[in-house]
Amino acid sequence: MSIRNLLERFFPSNVGEHKVVISGTDWAGKTTLLYYLKRGEIIQTIPTIGFNIEHLTLSTSSNQKLDLELWDLGSGCGGFRMARMMLRHIAYTAKAIIWVVDSTDTPEMMAESAETLLIALEDAEEMKNLKTERHLPVLILANKSDLPNAMPLDDIRKVFRHATAGRIASIYRTSLPVVTKSVTGLQEAIDWLALALDIASSSPKTGGPAPKVELPPNPRQPSALSKRLETWLHQTEVDSPPDEFISQFKSYSLPSWDHYTHIRIAYLLLMAHGRQKGKDMVFSGLENYIANNSKTNVRGFHFTMTYFWIQIVHFGIRNMPPQLLDHPLETDTTANVRYPSSADFFRFLFINPHLVDGSLWTDYYSKEVMMSPEAKSSMVLPDKKPLPSLVIRDAIASFGTGS
Repeated sequence: MSIRNLLERFFPSNVGEHKVVISGTDWAGKTTLLYYLKRGEIIQTIPTIGFNIEHLTLSTSSNQKLDLELWDLGSGCGGFRMARMMLRHIAYTAKAIIWVVDSTDTPEMMAESAETLLIALEDAEEMKNLKTERHLPVLILANKSDLPNAMPLDDIRKVFRHATAGRIASIYRTSLPVVTKSVTGLQEAIDWLALALDIASSSPKTGGPAPKVELPPNPRQPSALSKRLETWLHQTEVDSPPDEFISQFKSYSLPSWDHYTHIRIAYLLLMAHGRQKGKDMVFSGLENYIANNSKTNVRGFHFTMTYFWIQIVHFGIRNMPPQLLDHPLETDTTANVRYPSSADFFRFLFINPHLVDGSLWTDYYSKEVMMSPEAKSSMVLPDKKPLPSLVIRDAIASFGTGS
């Protein structure tokens, strides 16, 4: 089954909705934009891990209704290489891209953003088999345009001229200020998006077989991670059912012992038992498995590495939109444990693609610290940057539910 078929199966769009991806540079206001469109008010947000997905209806100036499924694509734990990798797959089925930039960025950062957009569009067009026609609308929002050091719109147009050449594209100045709450530029941008979607839907498509993409030598490159994610998503289709998988884990008889297996173990135990009990079960389970299976005891149990992945998996669980889950979050029914389905695990991986990167820990720890005897035997804090915090994420979740 192709990656496109899997996406359509596990992330079905409502009839009549346009799937639109929101992406762009970090801290440009992408998630702020999403929730302003959803709630009509400005709220403080944090960098997005994976995706925020919202269904909403916007109105144009002529009262045309625009039904959208908005995917706010964050860089989060994996950095923009992960965001670009995921943009290839999402744009494959998207009807438009909203690219948000910070108007106060330096010329160098703005040029990097334009280059990244161009590469992402070329990737998406390659996957969509668009050889000569470029029918994916691109709406660029030059956000924070109200600030005194904002780059003039004409200069931004010049920076993005190569990315937009020959495409259905336009650039609008916007501002989403938290203090004054005087939002500007969005209505004009929405009007253009509605028109662009109409034009794109009526444009003839040409294409042919997409060229084969070879894996680059660097395993952390977006295309390499993309291929690995695709393999993992297919693996969820043929894997042992959750109960059988956990039984194999407890009997030290899993068919493989790799990064994918470790992530699935942590996901199932944390989802079924909650963070505290699930964490203890992951620690004791992995330690016992390594001690009792001769194929896994070469390198031994690593305390800090195990804690790191538990934290990243749990953060990903708390990042999941509840409406995408068949299984409720963290329900410890000790008498009759029910593990989340394989479909839930598929959605979890797709929403949190950074988990496929087995070297993700190097963004937080130096090799010297992670491979030290202290880190192997006990918990050592990262020396590059702090681990993702659940405190702010939970506060935003509470705000969204009105609790």
